[in-house]
Amino acid sequence: MAIPSGRRETYLLVVTTLVSCLGSYALTWALTSFPAIQSTSMGNAGQAYGAAAATTSVVVLVYLARTFRHQSEEAHLHRQVMEAQVSELGLQRETTQDQHKTVQRSAEAAVRGQHVKLLEMAINDPLLMGCWPDYGPDVSPERSKQYMYCNLVVSHHYMCYQLGYSTDDEVEASLHHLFGNEILRSFWGTTRTPRGRTAPYGGPMRKFYDLADLAYARRLADDGLTA
Repeated sequence: MAIPSGRRETYLLVVTTLVSCLGSYALTWALTSFPAIQSTSMGNAGQAYGAAAATTSVVVLVYLARTFRHQSEEAHLHRQVMEAQVSELGLQRETTQDQHKTVQRSAEAAVRGQHVKLLEMAINDPLLMGCWPDYGPDVSPERSKQYMYCNLVVSHHYMCYQLGYSTDDEVEASLHHLFGNEILRSFWGTTRTPRGRTAPYGGPMRKFYDLADLAYARRLADDGLTA
């Protein structure tokens, strides 16, 4: 495995420094330990070597500091690159999630549109109306047709809520206004219990039904009516 250039320079510097230190120590020990080589000229040579060794040490320390600084800058740059990559991955993940939500909403809107089309066909054709479950034995065919239209109205508000075009407060206020109409209010009073069974758990539809029930109860209270 190849050694990075920064580390190779550090290894060479460490080896060079160790060899220089050992050589200086060995020469100093020899000059002070063997009388045969101790003389004035050798003393001068030893002083000159000591000065040279000190100068070399300074040069080595400067080079070592420069190498460490260079490695620190490389590490800082590498960290910045890694942070940029992590940020880019986060943006890609958010984009993918947004795309998934967009596709999901489009598919749900298509399914809802098909449901609306089926209801419109039943409203316009009495024979097709008979293919749908009735709203109860006390509901006349004319009122059933009106209820189907009310279903379209409520479904429209749910779609707007699901796509994020309406907030909770806006939906509740809008449905409160709609339930001021006797037919729409009667429609919700008739269908609210079966709807609760079709969406018993969490999710946007369950939340929408809760908002509709709140608006329905508030309308009854405002008008002094009972369910």
